[in-house]
Amino acid sequence: MKRIKACILFICVTLLLSSCQISKASVEDKGSIVQKVLDNISARYPVINYSQDNRNIWMDVEDTVHASDVKKEIQQKFEENNIKGYEITVHALDMKQVEKEHRWNMIDFYVFENLWKKEKYKGVRSKLTNITLEDPAIVAISTPITDADPNAKEYAAHIRKEVNALLQRKKMKKLIEGDAYKIVIYDEQNHPIN
Repeated sequence: MKRIKACILFICVTLLLSSCQISKASVEDKGSIVQKVLDNISARYPVINYSQDNRNIWMDVEDTVHASDVKKEIQQKFEENNIKGYEITVHALDMKQVEKEHRWNMIDFYVFENLWKKEKYKGVRSKLTNITLEDPAIVAISTPITDADPNAKEYAAHIRKEVNALLQRKKMKKLIEGDAYKIVIYDEQNHPIN
């Protein structure tokens, strides 16, 4: 009787362990299939970028294609490969907008890098702003001073002058491409210094 119980216990444990191995292998296979599908989509469409987790896929494509067509193709490929449980989000991005954001991110980094090198501007940071096609770009600078500081306006004027000089360089004028922009200096409480 003890031998039969031991044998049954051994068989149950073996079956349990083998099912875990199969489950693990199927998860790995699922991941590689998902990756192959996304790589194929990226080769067929102008994909800007994509990311994923275990339940979601986010993809940005150029506005030269319909996001709904890309999403349908991903869903179709997943159905063909019996892949379920993913929420798929595809956005078509305006390439002029993407290009403008990229240029102004480079400009912002250049300005920050040049200010940061100077001892008198330690603690000064660039501040992310939304870039739109319609509105002027904002070069936003955060400072470690308060608006109540009696030298705040003078300090902000020095920074504004420095940033303006940086933006007038040939390298920056080429990146600006004639875009309208304004320079805004903020205090440590995130209020503009007038």
